[in-house]
Amino acid sequence: MEFRNLVTFVRVAELRNFSKAAETLGYSQSAVSTQIGLLENELNTKLFDRIGKTVRLTLTGQEFLESSQRILA
Repeated sequence: MEFRNLVTFVRVAELRNFSKAAETLGYSQSAVSTQIGLLENELNTKLFDRIGKTVRLTLTGQEFLESSQRILA
C-alpha cells in the first residue's frame, strides 16, 4: 500500500468527487481513479459507491477512512 494512495483516498472521501480531488492534488482524474482502484484491489473491497460525478463511502470505506486518517496523522 502506497502512502500517496492513502492521501488520495482521504482527499476523495473529503471532497466526494474524483475530479475535485485530482485538481487539489495536482493529478489527472484518471490517476486518481487508478489509485483508488489499486487500493480497492489490494483491500479486495469496494471503498466508494459511485453515483455520477459524486461518490459516497461504503461502510468499509468509512472504516478505512478512519484508519487512513490515523496513519496519515
